[in-house]
Order: sequence, then structure tokens, then C-alpha cells
Amino acid sequence: MSLIAMEPLLPTVALLRSRAAELVREAADVGRHLHPATLEAVTELLRTINCYYSNLIEGHDTHPIAIERAMAGELSAESATRDLQVEAKAHIEAQRAIEARMSHEPALNVCEPAFIRWIHEEFYRRMPAEFTVVRNPDGSREELVIPGALRHFDVRVGQHVAPDSAELEILLQRFATVYDPAVHLARDPTGALALTVLGAAHHRLLWVHPFGDGNGRVTRLMTDAYLRRAGVGAHGLWTLSRGLARARVRYKGELAAADELRRNDYDGRGPLSQRGLDAFCTFFLEICLDQIRYMSGILAVDRLTERFSAYCRAREGGLLSEAEASPGPGRPRIGFRPEATRLLRTMLAQGPIRREQVEDITGLADRTGRRMVRALLDEGLIASETPRAPLRLRFPAHVAPYVFPGLYGSGLA
Repeated sequence: MSLIAMEPLLPTVALLRSRAAELVREAADVGRHLHPATLEAVTELLRTINCYYSNLIEGHDTHPIAIERAMAGELSAESATRDLQVEAKAHIEAQRAIEARMSHEPALNVCEPAFIRWIHEEFYRRMPAEFTVVRNPDGSREELVIPGALRHFDVRVGQHVAPDSAELEILLQRFATVYDPAVHLARDPTGALALTVLGAAHHRLLWVHPFGDGNGRVTRLMTDAYLRRAGVGAHGLWTLSRGLARARVRYKGELAAADELRRNDYDGRGPLSQRGLDAFCTFFLEICLDQIRYMSGILAVDRLTERFSAYCRAREGGLLSEAEASPGPGRPRIGFRPEATRLLRTMLAQGPIRREQVEDITGLADRTGRRMVRALLDEGLIASETPRAPLRLRFPAHVAPYVFPGLYGSGLA
């Protein structure tokens, strides 16, 4: 197999450019009227949601509440559940590492082989041992997956026979050159051109299948990083993996179609199908736009405030069951009072507050106010870096179904 085996590498840009430009415009508006601290609370929740959906695509179903508990160090006593929690924790910690690195290296080529291998290393060095072994479907062979190391054995994924392991380095170098976001951003600083090629990069990295395991998660993490690099990640306020998981049958079908060989002389000039690649890139942009529009609607100030207030009032009136109001088994709900609603709504609109403001906002005596704050901290509805630091709003996963309807749960296909 030679470098040409991966051609065509680029989609037909003319087919995608207007949709990509539309996506850039709409991404810029997501959450723009909310307080920055409220947006950061949403971003924190979406790291969990992104992890949940990315792992769900791979058949690993770990509920967002179980993921949050893993991040707090609360792991299940049951080994299978515990392994899934550790996997989810590894995913979120890798996400955070990527975000931190990109903030320090804003010009990073996220398609470089070294960066892609680093993503895999950040993820897999934290994985439970059970998930670092790849087995043949017939059980005839096991291979150990080394964090950050390219695979040294050959694989077949569905009908796709991945490139020979000896060719991975040269294929990844070609990948880095063609998809380097700096090249496409130099030609179009809006990010629209970069978006037209990102779907192709997403597919071709999966086609190369550089690692023994984890290729899907690593590819989606790389894609998230590319969206940030192109300036359309909206600061983590929408998640591609949610859209891909909710259309996962079509997602896998479109990936397989883009694996196919050229059908005829009208299907491009490389060995692979140009039509298949164009179709996948079209699907990719459709999913991105759908998720941006979903989050843009869900983060509209008036509607978010209304839903959040309705949730708080339901808690005040005891209208939610123990299970509905609790952050998981063994974590009882707190008593909720109107003063808590007033405090939380203030944070939603105005951002973090100093502790000495609690009495003025709620009208509660100092000791009663401290007890209420302690209860809200224990449930995860607010957070504080230190016992004296300002209080900031959080959106824990058990609140999401009421405040962000449809964010996770039903609707998978």
C-alpha cells in the first residue's frame, strides 16, 4: 500500500462551503448572552456529556451521574461498572489535558502524529488494565495496547482492512500535512474552509486506524481539538459526540461508505470513493450544525432561566421524587427552600458571589445561610475553590434532564 491508497484526501469544497460558513456564524452565537461563569458551568457539564456519548458509540454505557461520581473518586464495588467509570474518568482527564495544552500552544497542529499519539497516551495511561488488551473475535490472539504507541499488528474493521502497520508513520505524516488547520485558516481565517476538510480528516484518521484500540475516541478527541483550533468550538458549549451517538447507525454507515473504492471514472481520481467522502463530510457538517442549534436554543437566556426556576420551584415544593432529585444512589437529596432558589438564580444571572453576600441575597441569618450553602455544596449545585473563595453555580448531571432537556438519555438511533 502506498500514500496514494488514502486518496482522495479532500472533499469537494464547493459542495460544503456554504454549509460550513453557516456553521461558523451560528457557532459564534451559542450562549453569547449568558454570564461567562454560567457558560463555564455548562462547559464543565458538557465534558461529562461528551465523554458519555463518545464512549456510548463504542458500546460502553456509563451514566453521566456515575461519571461524575468517578471524578469525585467514588467508584463502584462491582468490577465491570468500576472499569467503565475509570475509563470515563480517563476520557475526561484527557479532554482537560488537551484543553490545557491548546491554551498554551494556540498554533498547535492538532493533526501532527506526535499530538495524536499524545492524545492516545493521555487517555490509555489512565485506562483500567482490562481495556488495554485487544482480542481477536475468535479469541485466537491477544495484543497489549501500549499508551501512545502505534499498532504493530494488522487489523480489519468491518469490511475495511486497515493499512499495514509498517506504513502508519508515513501515512500519518501525510495526514498532518494535508489537514494542518493552519494551512486552511491562512486561506480562510473565518474557519469555514477548515470545517469543510475536517470531516475528511475525521474519516481518514479512522481509516488509517493507527492504534491497537481507542481509535474512535482518539479521533473524536482530535476532532474536538480541531474545532477549537478553527475557532468554532464555541468554548466547549456544544458536543459533536452527542450528535454522532444519536445518529450512530448512520454515522457508522457513512464511515463505511467513505471506506469504499472508487466506483467509476466519475467518482474522483484516487483509489477511494470521492462521492463517499463527500457524503460523509456533508453528514459531518449536518451533525455539527444540528448540535450547535440545539445548544443555542437550550442556552437562550429567557428559556434557560425559566427552566432553571421551574426546577428550583419543583424542589421547593417536593414535586420531584427522591430518585429524581438525588445525585445517584446513596446520595440523599437536600431540603430545598425559596432562599436557595433566590441564591441560585442570582448566580445564574450575575456569576459568582462572595460568601458575605449570601445574607443580603437571601435574607437568612448567618448560621442558617451557612447551613444552606453547605447543603448546596454537598449536592454539587454550587462550588467553591476554598472555604473562603466565592461561590459559583454548577450544573450537576442529575439536574440536566430538567434544565437542559434532551441533553442525554433517549433518542439514540
